[in-house]
Amino acid sequence: MATTEKTMASVKEARELYELKQKAAQFYAENGVPAKMEDILNSMFYDNPNDVYGHLANYFQGFAQPAKITSVQARSAFDAKGQRTILTDIFCSVNNKTKLLASSVNSSVSPLLSELAKPEELDDEAKDREAGLEAAINIINKEIASRLQGLQPTAQADIDKVITGYIGELKAAEDERIAREAETQANTEGSDNEKKPGSSITKDKPKSGKSNASSKKGGKGGKGGAPVVVVPDEPRERMVAGSVCLSATSQAVCQAGAAADGNEVYEHVAALRFGQAPQQYRMPLPMVTIFQSGRAAPGKSNCVKEYMLVSPPGKLLNESVPKIFAVYNDVVKAIMGKNGSTPNKKAEKIVARNVTDLGALMVSFDRPEQGLDMIQESMTRLGLTPGEDLYLGLNLAGHEIFDYDIPTGKEKVSQSFPLAEKKLAISSVDEKGKYEVVTGQQKAADDVIDFWVDIITRYPAIIAIIDPFRKQEGQQWMSLCEKISEKCYILGDNVWHRPGLLKDEELTDTFRSSGNVYRLEQMNTITNILECAKKTEEAGNETVLSTNIGDTTDVFLADMAVGMNARFLKVGGASRGERVSKLNRLISLELALQGCGTLAPGGDFSFPVITLPPPPEPEEGDAEEAEVKDSPRKK
Repeated sequence: MATTEKTMASVKEARELYELKQKAAQFYAENGVPAKMEDILNSMFYDNPNDVYGHLANYFQGFAQPAKITSVQARSAFDAKGQRTILTDIFCSVNNKTKLLASSVNSSVSPLLSELAKPEELDDEAKDREAGLEAAINIINKEIASRLQGLQPTAQADIDKVITGYIGELKAAEDERIAREAETQANTEGSDNEKKPGSSITKDKPKSGKSNASSKKGGKGGKGGAPVVVVPDEPRERMVAGSVCLSATSQAVCQAGAAADGNEVYEHVAALRFGQAPQQYRMPLPMVTIFQSGRAAPGKSNCVKEYMLVSPPGKLLNESVPKIFAVYNDVVKAIMGKNGSTPNKKAEKIVARNVTDLGALMVSFDRPEQGLDMIQESMTRLGLTPGEDLYLGLNLAGHEIFDYDIPTGKEKVSQSFPLAEKKLAISSVDEKGKYEVVTGQQKAADDVIDFWVDIITRYPAIIAIIDPFRKQEGQQWMSLCEKISEKCYILGDNVWHRPGLLKDEELTDTFRSSGNVYRLEQMNTITNILECAKKTEEAGNETVLSTNIGDTTDVFLADMAVGMNARFLKVGGASRGERVSKLNRLISLELALQGCGTLAPGGDFSFPVITLPPPPEPEEGDAEEAEVKDSPRKK
């Protein structure tokens, strides 16, 4: 009996062992393990690698499953101004282990208000920024983390679409809530009017498209008493609380995608932009701010917000960037000397040596030429030639110096950084919009054209200007382009909508620019910026990638600029670590590309010539009416 039981147990074990072997054989066959093992063992003998197991690891890594997101975690960090921003961690499953693939610090959102805004307005903006930051962190840690789980970090477009879709849901819900509240308020007011004795309800007459003020005669500035119509600024897009989670998550995912593929970030961005990594990479030309001026700066000059030095094309950044720093340091010495300091005696008061949040010098200029002269004089002292060793660029920020001149006893309203509906209320015959180029000296848009043509003619080293006008002065913008675009880039920043909107808008000949400035902030995603850059480049625009005011030491933007083939990288000032870190990264990338033979030649500037579009052809009815009008009358 015992022998029989032992025999049966032995047979059962043999059967289980056989079934286990069959399952193992099937498992290895389905995954192709024996064939792959045979291939690598046969080839490795001839390859004779120094690190045998490292060679095996590299071989089998090619068959491993792609990394997948397991969790997304966000918390607050600090930018270079000490303001809170977002740090986003992307954890992925890699080779059956959970790893941190990216820890990205997003630049904080650039302020909408200028330094000249009222303290209470600045406080309100700071509170809104803090509330938006908290909402963004909450959204990332809950909704976005849940929606991205299991996705591959290399699927940038799909992930950007997911997070954009969620913010779209929040915005739609907010719009619906606002509409309900407005309807409720309207119904309440209507009920109150009905209860009041003697009240009557009248319907509003349909609007004709013209305000009563604009239909009056006798207004100033037009021919035959025609009124001067000042076009108000376009209302800013309403951002949902927490929308900054878009740029923060998009940047972190891009860095995680590069790590998952084992590539440099610029290589990963290039693959996203062009479909595959190119054979050669062109280095972006740094635009480095030496002076920050404008309305917020001391002195009378308002029309230049930033005086920038630009590296020349065709020369290595390793050669040109040190020259930029040399000019900056020489300018600092010159400023100290003019304020009474000596090498052995520290100046008692050097107000002009203040360094702004942008990392630039803020000095007192009474004329825009003063900043240009100081930079060029410094270059001359250093043996450098303006327009050859280094070029000049100007950020004019026209929207910040535009005023509504109201001479009818009303309070003068600056439209530098207007708030929402306030802009729409200001439009009447008594108003005349001008640009205050110097304190107390306002110029109409037509006069501003001649002003800048004269400056650029006298300073031929200027090869780029940003936002000379508001977009509302489109005719003057195009006229300026026609006069200077063959020798100077006219770059659009504030005049364009954010990439997520601009990529779907139709580009026309009635308003053009030489290039577009992009920032990775708020609702801007990597995908939107790359798509928009592709669209505008096909229309003849150069790409400018810019840092934000609240920048961090994260060097992602330097890699992104190289990968997307941006022509310029606007880094801010020549001091402060968050600015210098981008320049150091560019030089490192240039040396690496040069070493492996993938550095493309810089080439010369290629200025797209912009001309005024031909006037629209009159329709058949209009042509006949004009012909009758111009024909001689019968006596």
